Amino acid sequence: MKIGMYSLFSPIHDEDSISQTLEQFVKDLSNDINIEEIGEEELNSAKKEEYDLIAVFVKTGGTENLFKDIFDKLEGPIILIATSLHNSLAASMEILSWIQSQGRDGRILHGKPVEISNKLKDVVTVNKTIEKINDSKLGVIGDPSDWLIDSHINKKEVKGKWGINVIDIPIKEVIDEYEEITEEQAEKLTNDFTKKAVNIKEPSKEDLIKASKVYYALKSIVKKYDLNAFTLRCFDLVTELKTTGCLALSLLNNEGIVAGCEGDVPAAVSMMILNYLTDKIPFMANPVSLNTNKNKVKFAHCTIATDSVNDYIIRSHFETGIGVGIQGELNKGDITLFKIGGSALNHVVYKNAKLINNLNSKFACRTQILVDFKNDDISYFLTEPIGNHHIIVEGANQDLIKEFIDRLDFNTIKHW
Repeated sequence: MKIGMYSLFSPIHDEDSISQTLEQFVKDLSNDINIEEIGEEELNSAKKEEYDLIAVFVKTGGTENLFKDIFDKLEGPIILIATSLHNSLAASMEILSWIQSQGRDGRILHGKPVEISNKLKDVVTVNKTIEKINDSKLGVIGDPSDWLIDSHINKKEVKGKWGINVIDIPIKEVIDEYEEITEEQAEKLTNDFTKKAVNIKEPSKEDLIKASKVYYALKSIVKKYDLNAFTLRCFDLVTELKTTGCLALSLLNNEGIVAGCEGDVPAAVSMMILNYLTDKIPFMANPVSLNTNKNKVKFAHCTIATDSVNDYIIRSHFETGIGVGIQGELNKGDITLFKIGGSALNHVVYKNAKLINNLNSKFACRTQILVDFKNDDISYFLTEPIGNHHIIVEGANQDLIKEFIDRLDFNTIKHW
């Protein structure tokens, strides 16, 4: 991460003196982030493309008109850095007001250097996430599962708002690819997968071979269509091939290919966003039960990326009892719940919470977790849920997600 910092100071001030008083601030600001002072040359040339972000450091008051001289050279939302010295904040406020009167977006970062540094990192992360999502390719392999009656999208609106290209792919292509995979090829993957498991319960070797073939089939589809992500109508594999996609989705998520279940497009997009923002592998799950008195929710699903858990047990698929499912044990501690939904993907929910336990009920999908939302009333799930699937990722990322949502150039409807 490389940030260019263009400084503004009034000519009535002594530049050396100003720089001296701000020396420690700049040093602290640059403590864990690469910040380079830049000048007119960088702003006026292709050199500015070398930076992940260009911020304007308003060092003193009396710099408002100086800012107007560089305004047209700045791209995207404009970041102003203000200190508590030399009327920096007052000038920044006047500048921001003028920026907004010109129809541009901007913001002031003010506070302790470490706080500003963290905000700068968040801004860069959000910028990169938006760039990755824009013009990305999301494969929908088979239609959304029949029970997902409110998890369909308007592809034209989604393309217009998000830039995502949604590509419909017949499930038959996966089945055709599956038939081409040899037993020997699948067995190698099966051996690697089972070696890392702490236990194998229901599945036979044949079950594992068939599930491994699905992995290779889906990987071929990803390559064929150059997909960034996909969602799979996985229950068709149960009826057509007597196997499941749980193993395949787990391993493809390990490899950085965002892979979702049940043809749920909003859930897959939510996974993409979380993955790009946090660089962690998200867990797609659905609520199983709620304790509204204690604000606790049990979530479960039959697949999870094995690289995102401490240990895993190889199980069968919960609903059908066939194929391969995965029972993973996640880290306890901070997590974030997230979901984008609606036909135009303009509804959103996000909350920090705590994962307090891994569960092992025989009446729910294989990977099961108990999440504590503490003082947050969880009636959302009963009064205005965005579908049934929700996405969970390790860490407290609510502020980062808010930064992302605030940057979108269309209005979102926040639930909860």
